Amino acid sequence: MVPNESPEPLKPDYSGSAWKIRSKHRRRLLDRLTEGGDTVSVLARDVELRVPHASAEIKRLRNDGLVSSDLSAGSRGARIHLTELGWESVSADEWSRASEASPLPEDSSMCCLLFRDGPNLLLGVMEPCDSPLLLIPDRPPVSILGNSGSTGSDGVLWSWAVLREREPRWFDLSSMEPKPSPPPPSDPENIAAYSGQRTVVGIIRARLLDAERPIAIAPGQWFGSPDFRPAPPLPEGGYHRGPWVLGACHEMSPEIRPKEPVVAVMEDRLPRSMLLRTARNNSLVIADLGGLDTEGDPYPLAALDPWIERAHPRLSDAERKRRLGALKDRVSKARKVRTEDSTWRRFRQDWGESVFTEEGDSIRILDLRGLGDTAAEALVRWAINDDGKRPLTIEVGVDMPEELISSIASHSNLRMALLEGEASAFSSFDILDADPLRPLPWLRLTTRGGRVLPMRLVDPAQVPEFSESDEPVVLEWESLGIDIELVGNIEEGHLSVINSAVVQYPTGNEEWANQMEARYPIAAWIASPARTRWPRWQRLRNRLSPEWLALMNLDDLPLERLSEVADEAPDSVLEEFSKKITNRFRQDSDAALRTRPATDPKQATRGAAWVAAQLLSNAPWLPEHMHSDLLHWALEAWLSEPPSDSMPALQGVAWLYSPGRSDESSFRPILEGIRSKGKESPSGHDLHTWASLADMMLDDSKMNLDELERILELPPGWWAPISVKILSGLLEEEDSTDWVIANTVPWCAAVLRPIGDCCQAPGLRSYEHPGCDSELYSRLSRRLRGRRERQGMPDTAEPLLDLLDALDAVNDGKSPSPGKTHPLSGWLAQPLEKWPEFSSSEIMDGDVHITERLLLRSSGYHPKIVPSISISG
Repeated sequence: MVPNESPEPLKPDYSGSAWKIRSKHRRRLLDRLTEGGDTVSVLARDVELRVPHASAEIKRLRNDGLVSSDLSAGSRGARIHLTELGWESVSADEWSRASEASPLPEDSSMCCLLFRDGPNLLLGVMEPCDSPLLLIPDRPPVSILGNSGSTGSDGVLWSWAVLREREPRWFDLSSMEPKPSPPPPSDPENIAAYSGQRTVVGIIRARLLDAERPIAIAPGQWFGSPDFRPAPPLPEGGYHRGPWVLGACHEMSPEIRPKEPVVAVMEDRLPRSMLLRTARNNSLVIADLGGLDTEGDPYPLAALDPWIERAHPRLSDAERKRRLGALKDRVSKARKVRTEDSTWRRFRQDWGESVFTEEGDSIRILDLRGLGDTAAEALVRWAINDDGKRPLTIEVGVDMPEELISSIASHSNLRMALLEGEASAFSSFDILDADPLRPLPWLRLTTRGGRVLPMRLVDPAQVPEFSESDEPVVLEWESLGIDIELVGNIEEGHLSVINSAVVQYPTGNEEWANQMEARYPIAAWIASPARTRWPRWQRLRNRLSPEWLALMNLDDLPLERLSEVADEAPDSVLEEFSKKITNRFRQDSDAALRTRPATDPKQATRGAAWVAAQLLSNAPWLPEHMHSDLLHWALEAWLSEPPSDSMPALQGVAWLYSPGRSDESSFRPILEGIRSKGKESPSGHDLHTWASLADMMLDDSKMNLDELERILELPPGWWAPISVKILSGLLEEEDSTDWVIANTVPWCAAVLRPIGDCCQAPGLRSYEHPGCDSELYSRLSRRLRGRRERQGMPDTAEPLLDLLDALDAVNDGKSPSPGKTHPLSGWLAQPLEKWPEFSSSEIMDGDVHITERLLLRSSGYHPKIVPSISISG
């Protein structure tokens, strides 16, 4: 007998509606769950509820279908998370509160407080947020009557709020529908652009840094930014007046200059390397320098004192002292001194071929790569035993003894410690770790006082080091004085000096170049030796055209400054740099760490976007730990201003999202974003061409002849699935047929593919080849046969004629005759069982695209390839 069950309560439908969540406890829990699931006890702690109250509300949420858990109800340790209905409930509440913000202001920089629950805020914005921090006034600013210069912010106190989401969610108040982005004010398709009324608002969650700060703004009140610099988000004395710059958080806040040491807890090498770039100035650095474009100094000879104590702990003090003296003599003097074999073996094991110096005061940076644990520990002990040294930036190894870690933590001159995991000795320090919402250069700073705010690293390498000059920019010169016409544009009297410089290129003459620099900048630049070319460019960049960067060897350019150089380099120079940096990345994976600029992707410059494109292009060769940064920082930075040569970057993105590395559902919105960016790009841009190809495949869009020409310049495997449609369309009209005949296109390799052959274009692999159809054969015969017999055909028509001959052979049931672009082209239309065994030399003798299909043994034959076929065995 089946027991009577009470009917399941009807679940409310929140989709497409707007209504408020009235229960304070319910709203707090749902709001917290938007950041991720967790256990009941953690959720209760985070929303400041007693566990029984939180548990009771979660039970009601579960009954309403708004939450579920990874374990059965009542199980200890179960993690609660939002269901789809729960997300709809949160959205409905937010939309309801957003509707109270009407009318929307014309000023896009304004912000609106929609709701506050303790420190948690719901804000409305009119444009994307450039910074993860916003300023909230304690009361509505009111302009002073009669004072046109007043913004109403006089006497208003401002509080700092941290955004809990990376981007706003856009919502149209007129249609009650979500939008992917706010419409531009001048959008002619937007009715609001004509009526003068804006209807799309962005909704974003935030949290006050100071939860107790009073705010007397009613929901729906819009406000702008202060016209003065408010109090900084952190105590000024402890975080803004220190001796070094760690980072920045907002344009209206001073730079973060900590007075006390900071500990960085992160496993990935990329953020550690970027932190080292920031902290190294005027500091003694002891770390793995793989991510820095610099070499370490010689090691201090005095570091052998603590080393030998660890290497020979059982020896007497006298014996250790004797061995230490002999070892120092041997490594510091160019003569062989007898040392004990066991000591020398241990030394070579820990130190390898390291070079030492007695001048310890001149040491600024020490590389731990290639050293044994005992050697690394000895260097740290040497550094902390002398309080007179510079501020210390130390990478703390996982195997370092606890007592040494405690000594580092208590050192009076410590600037920064880098750890892979938390350590109790640093529990009272300010902590830097990865920002869960934002890519590098953003990190999360948690202060000893409990404040948590995002912080953007400031890279000293991004600060220009050149001086201003009033001299006019010199006209560009295409080569090194070989073009006489351009030489004529050089100022009178400069030609002989420049010719002297050309004679000294490429070896260079530093002394002569220094003498010429003030009066003859071009000559000085040409005559610079490779090792001094970069510092000279920093001095002369305002007096030379960027075209002169063509003389810069990438090996002599600090990779940390590559994005800065790419900002001003012309496309011709960047094309050469791209080839060189590709080789560099594939030979030295650490080069990518040094090249990654400390730039917010939202504010990426042309140079940063170009560097991002190079990193994406080489994604398969970069270390696995960098892939997450590529998907977050590099992808966004690249799309901010994609270089015209962006196809390799697109292929790199497709590889990062390839099967086995990611799922198709997460790749689909990325592709749509790239496609949208491509449509905005100018004609001829790589992404515009790819977007046109995607439009043809996915939306069956029509393209003009110019767009088709650019698509057909792509690899045949990219457009092969629509090759039959393209060629059939071109053969419909006389003018387009003339174009097909006059342009060489690998038609055989594209058209003669098996049914179901996958598209090879990035992001379009789900599109399959339909196979060559009989209608194409009929059109080829009608358009080409008569012309061929009457007036002959130009050489550019050979690919078309090979395709026609291949289909003729199938139709006649004969073996194909030798093709013009490849002797074996006709076999691509024959059944595989009829293929003979081809030799390697036969396969390689002709068009490379046909060669590829032959090597793959890929036949385009199918029963309906021509109107009627008779293939005998």
